[in-house]
Formats: sequence, C-alpha cells, structure tokens
Amino acid sequence: MEEPQPAPEATEDSPPPTGIQKTLRALYVAFDIISKSLQWINDHMGNFNVYLFIKYLLASIAFYFVACASFGWVTLGIIYLVISHERKGKRDLRGALALADESTLKNIFAASMHEMPAWVTFPDMERVEWLNKIIRQLWPYAGQYVKDLCKYSIEPSMRTALEEYKLNGFQFEKIILGDTPPRFSGVKVYDDTSRHEIIMDMDFAYAGDCKFEVSVSKFKMGIKDLQISGRLRIVMKPLVRQIPLVGGLQVFFLNNPDVDFNLIGLADVFDMPGLSDILRSIVTEQIGHMMVLPNRYPIQLVEDIDVVELKCPAPAGVIRLNVIEAQNLMKKDIGIMGTGKSDPYCILRLGAQKFQTKTINNTVNPKWDFFCEAICNVVRRQTFSIECWDWDANIPGAKNDDFLGRANLDVQEIWKNGEVDMWVPLSEAKSGRIHIRATWLDLSDSADSLQLQLEEIRALQVSTKNPLHSAVLMVWVDSAKKLNQIPDPFVRLYVGNEKGETAVRQRTNDPVFEEGFTFLVRNPRTQELKLEVIDQKTNQIQGKVELDLNVFLKERKLEVIGEDYSLSGASGGLSTLKLNITLRILKTALKTDDGDGGPQEKGEAEISSSSPAAISEPPPSSSSSSIPPSTPAPSIPPKESAGIPDPIPADGPEQKSAPVREPGSVADQSEGQSVAADADVSVPSPGEGTEPLAEVASVEEVMSSAATPLTQMFPSATSSEASSIRQRTTPANNAGMHGLGRIQLTVKYGPRNNLIIVVHQIENLPKEEDGELPDPYVKLYLLPDRSKDSKRKTDVIKDDCNPKYDERFEYPIPPNELTQRTLEVNVINKKGLLFLQRSPKMGQVRLDCGLLDSSKMTQWYDLAPAADDDEE
Repeated sequence: MEEPQPAPEATEDSPPPTGIQKTLRALYVAFDIISKSLQWINDHMGNFNVYLFIKYLLASIAFYFVACASFGWVTLGIIYLVISHERKGKRDLRGALALADESTLKNIFAASMHEMPAWVTFPDMERVEWLNKIIRQLWPYAGQYVKDLCKYSIEPSMRTALEEYKLNGFQFEKIILGDTPPRFSGVKVYDDTSRHEIIMDMDFAYAGDCKFEVSVSKFKMGIKDLQISGRLRIVMKPLVRQIPLVGGLQVFFLNNPDVDFNLIGLADVFDMPGLSDILRSIVTEQIGHMMVLPNRYPIQLVEDIDVVELKCPAPAGVIRLNVIEAQNLMKKDIGIMGTGKSDPYCILRLGAQKFQTKTINNTVNPKWDFFCEAICNVVRRQTFSIECWDWDANIPGAKNDDFLGRANLDVQEIWKNGEVDMWVPLSEAKSGRIHIRATWLDLSDSADSLQLQLEEIRALQVSTKNPLHSAVLMVWVDSAKKLNQIPDPFVRLYVGNEKGETAVRQRTNDPVFEEGFTFLVRNPRTQELKLEVIDQKTNQIQGKVELDLNVFLKERKLEVIGEDYSLSGASGGLSTLKLNITLRILKTALKTDDGDGGPQEKGEAEISSSSPAAISEPPPSSSSSSIPPSTPAPSIPPKESAGIPDPIPADGPEQKSAPVREPGSVADQSEGQSVAADADVSVPSPGEGTEPLAEVASVEEVMSSAATPLTQMFPSATSSEASSIRQRTTPANNAGMHGLGRIQLTVKYGPRNNLIIVVHQIENLPKEEDGELPDPYVKLYLLPDRSKDSKRKTDVIKDDCNPKYDERFEYPIPPNELTQRTLEVNVINKKGLLFLQRSPKMGQVRLDCGLLDSSKMTQWYDLAPAADDDEE
C-alpha cells in the first residue's frame, strides 16, 4: 500500500486556502466518514437498508423545513420508499437469477446462497440448460396459445374475483408475450414410482418482458415485469405402447408460486401496498385455481386412455390438522411504557387450500384449538405451511398485519408416522413456537369404517366448533344429452355448504364437460348431492338431479360409474346427465405402538417401506409391534431383515416406516394406483412367539451399528470400549458409557436446505450430590458459531431425571457447509440461582454434521462430560 504523498507547500502560484475552502474541505471529509460508516452499518444489519433509510431521513428533515409538513407523515413516506426499494431489489435479483447463465451465477453465488437455483443447492437436482435452449426456440410460437389461455380461461375467473371488490368489467385489451421465455433451473426425476408413470419436479422461473393491458370499471391499466417462480411437477401418465409413449401430462405447482409485477398507466399512481396487495393476491389465487394442487392442468396426448384418471385422480388421503396453541410470540403492539401484546391468528395453506384460525386479542400465548381438514393429493415434496400474524385494523383487502413467524410441516413425515404431535419453533421470528397435532386419514372403500369415524368426530367436536368430516365424495361430470333449445350450459354442484361449477360449453344441446370435483362430507347418511344444469345466457335451470349419499353406502366399493341420471324439471323428460360418483370413508391410520402408551412420535419409526405407494399394502399382523423403550435397540434396516432392496425415497435420503394400514385403504392414487408395494417389515416384540427371520444379522452386528455414532464421537475409544458399548442391552446400563444418562435425538438434513433437530427425551440423568432431582433443559449450538443466532433451547423440566421434550429446531445451512459444522448438544441443570449452581452442565454430545447417517436419523446418544473450555 502506497503511503499518501504530503500536500504541496503553498507557493506564490497557489495561494493559501481561505476559511471557506477549509470549512468545505472539513465538511467533505466529515460527510465521507459518515457515508462510509453508514455503509459499513448497512453491510452488517441484514436486509433492511439502514444507509438508504438515513439518507431519506436526512432528506426528509430538509423537506420538513422547506415545506413545513408533518414530520410523522414524511417519515411514513420514507419507510414506504425504503420498503419499496428493498422489494425492487429482491425482484431485480430474482429476475437476474431467472435469466442468468453459468458465469453470471458464479458472480452472485456468495451474496445470495438462498436464492440459488436448485441444481446448485440440491445435490439431487440436475441442470437442464438444453431444455431452456429448446424453450427459447419455441417461445415465439407460443404467443397465440397464451393469448387464448388468458382470454378464455383467466379473464372470466379474474372478472368474477374482482367483482367482490366492486371492480367490474375486467378484460384484456392487449397481450404482448415478449421475447424472454421462462426457464427451468433444476429438474429431478423420481425412480421409485409406478412403472406406469413418470414423475418429474422442475424449478420454474419466469421473469420476462411481457406486457398486459387491461380495463377494469372503465379504467385502463397495465401489468409489466411479471415474475412467477415455484416448484412445478409434471406427471406423465399413463405410459402406452404407441407413439408418443405417454398418454397424457398433469402439470401443477405443489404450493402457491411467488408472484410479483409492476403496475403501469393509471394504476402506477396507486401502486401502494393496499391496491398492489389486492391485485397480487387475486393473481396468485387465479394461478392456484388453475394449477396448484389439488387443481391440475391436464394435457391429453392419446385418445384411448382413462380421462378420469388423467384429469381428476383420487386423492392420497386427508390431513386433519389441529393448531392447539402458541407460546412466547413476538410483541407487535407496543405500548407507551414499552410493554405490549399481540392479536395473533394463523393462516394455514396446503397447495391452493387455505384456512384461518380466529384472532385471540392481547396475548402472546394464544390458545386456538382450531381444527381443519385438507385433501392431500400427493405425498412427496409437499408442505403444510402455517403462518402466524398479528391482526391490525386496516383497509379491506390491504395487508397491514404484522408477521409473527412461519412453521412448515412435511406431508411425507405426517404420512409416514400417521400422527405427529409436537412443538415447532417459528422461523423468521425472534421468538415463538406453536403446538400442532396432525393426523393422516386414509380413504377406505368399506362402509363398515363409517361408524368408527363418526364416533371419533363426536369425541373431537367436544373441544372444537369447527366442522369435521367423515368421508370424501368424488364426482366426475362427464356429459349431458338432449338439453332444451340450444343453451350455453354449465353444471353447478352442491354438497352441504360447498359448491363447484364446470366450465361453460357454448351453443350445444349435448355438452361434454369431463370435469371432476372432490368434496368433504360430514355424514353421508344424512347429506345429499345436488346438481343443476344452467343456461348461462338466460340463467335458467335446464334440469337438476338430487341424490341421497346414503344410497352409495350400499353400492359395491361405494361407487357408481357411467350412470345416466334423468334431469328433473326438463321439458320433454329426455334430458340426462352422465356421472361417475365415488364415496370414500375417512379412516385413521393405525400406528405402531412405541411402548410409552402414547402416539408414535415424529422420527420414531425407522423401518422403511419401498415407496409412498406402500400405503395400500397392509403388513402382516405379527410384525406390527416395535421395540419397547426399555431396550432401545436400533431398528433393523429392511435389507438386513428381509433381504429386499431399500430404495431411496423421492424427497430425501431418509426413509421411515409407513403406518400400519388395514385392508380396504386406498392407495396413493395420485402417484400410481397400480403400484405393487412391498409390505412393511418390523422387528417383533419379545414374547410374541414368532420365529426369527433367517436373514436377520447377528445381535453383535446389530448392536455394532448402534455404536457407530458413539465411536464417531469418541474416536479414541479402544476396541474393548466399543465391545462394551455393543453389549449394552439391559436397562441397568441405560445411564450411558459415562454414567451421565442418554439423550434421544432426530437429526436430518431437510429438503429446504435446513438442518432439522428434534430433541425427544433424556433418560437416567444423575441426581445432585444432596439427592435433589435436577431441572434439566437442552441447549444447542451449531459450531463453530457460538453467537446468539446459533443458540437454541428447550423448555426447562422441573425435578425430573427422565424429561421428555419432543421439541423441534431448525438451522438454515447450505449443503456445501455441512462438512464444516458440528452440532453441540448440552444438557443444563437450571436448579438454583446462577451463582449457586455447582455443576450446571450435566453432559454433552457433539455430532459431525458431515457424517450424518440418513438411514438412522433417530438414535440414542450417551452423554459425555462437557469440555472445560466450553463457554456457557
């Protein structure tokens, strides 16, 4: 670094600086120092642009003195400008990523790891640059198709949605597709599906130069810079023996995609959070109605296939979710003295399905006890999202509520365990956790299951007023014949308070609809299905059909296929409506007993089935028991216990056993009805009288697999010590190798680039020297970081040597950093005051995140003495 040159001495040609020049120079240096300081603060303060905020604040002070305006209103305007600037920055970043090539990605990789394409952050996603080149060539020819889609599909639904806000007459005036095509940044093809289908997930991103001009209520406005990103699933089914070898395609988003755009024209003046939020929510909602599960966009490629299975496949099951309560939420309504509460409520989403709890006022520990039931069409890669908000009075349609945090539940985890009941910490929040119970319900074609489900609902209705359901009704509206005159017919369906409508068919007496609908039914013994054929031009009913659902309980497999029903009220009496009607009874999935008398906890089932389609195969009754906790031996992998291959599941390296299903349950039809699944394999409980399997490895080998994580933690252990670990099978030795107790943990790397830790329980902690019971809690660090952001803590359990927590924690971490991180788990005794605690640390476990065993996520670990140099 070169040394600064001394300033030249004043000469006769260069007169000495005057006082004004010195003052200006000092001001310049001062402003330069302040600018660099603010820039440094901004670089270390996260997403909120402090430098930009103070810059606008200083400008507002000048504006205040000049215009004599209210400082409060000016400050609000500045905050809006900062937030708009941040939103624009994120939008520009997403647009740059959607258009980026390999060299550009390298330049922005370090700054935006969480925004990277899936093939960068997920090892199981592959690049598809060849596909992007093909789409770029085909894009100019897609203009007419997109225009027809907007005009005949999107425009009617947008018009209906905007009428709720008193905005009438929506229509597209001009559609310019632009030159920038969508891109696919990563693809994954599943290899453990039915042989009659191909399932492919693709990360879709569109940030093009399209332009839409629309008119609403005699006002003209426009939309440009449209951005849509999300995970798109393409299901190719059925596979046929003729070209093109694929009978049809199902295209849909697993969850609502991210949507953003800019308003132009008159609407640009009103591009404030209120109006823009309304338009964004409507656009997102319409995309959800078209192609977010349970809605799909079907494409038929071959004539002679089952159109019902392509356009409206049966769901995999139903999730009954109970949002019980939350604790320690953030305080958003701060009072004058610095104290405050919140008015929390939750929004729950599964695909396009949305539910909302009631608002509990003035509390940070709300108790909702809210129930909802969501139809689940696929198991892989779908999440049940729960967002917590603080309610604030606002303009109708504007979103002014404060965000309190988010929790995500993996649908496949719920399906595997049958039921999960746990506290989940809220992400994107400083504090807070939420108590959730989720139950998986199978679909049964046996009417005998109805009474049991009705009794279960009655028991649950004691604590909640939310309606619960006992069955699922699937209706396929095929066609109508010999309608009166020449109408523009459509069909409207009613089941209780739910309704659905087909698309309108123009000018025909024999319309073909070919649309399917799915309804939840409270009690099929008392409810009915009503269908009306309506002429859109005159709004007159052409005829109707009313069917008692109790009739279908007597049908074989509870279904009627291809039945022509006469339309009552139609003149001439010749009009008919062709329907397929299928009724399925909800049935709680049986769970293997874990020995503690309660439900099977998340992460306890270790024995894997071959695929999610195994939901339809009932396992042998003699193999449904699990090992009691008094001898917590590890589960035997299927390849050791039954000699069968153990394929990797579709949504991650881990795989657990599916809950035991009784005969009559319906397979995961959304991902292949014809899958022949392997039966579950479980370790029989002692004393059942069953003969040991011939392929089971020796006890010595099984216990050696249990000692693997311990030998990784203590590489200096001798072979004799390892042998003693393998022989630890009696309850007397459950205090661990060091006599400090053991801790049960589930540790896995999730599909969203997050390390998931579930602290289940601890057993056999030692008492204090005076015989008192400890007050233990568990504290986690993700080393080498020991900052506050890395710390996670469970609740304190008073006076217990065998505490149970079942608390879940997450760390966002890129996969390339896993090998550099170590998970430190400390058991702390909270007994007494801080300065009177004799030995606050009771034990410790350290796990190398680069050596996680995906086949054994839930294990017992012996507590070791804490290192002396560890900081509390």
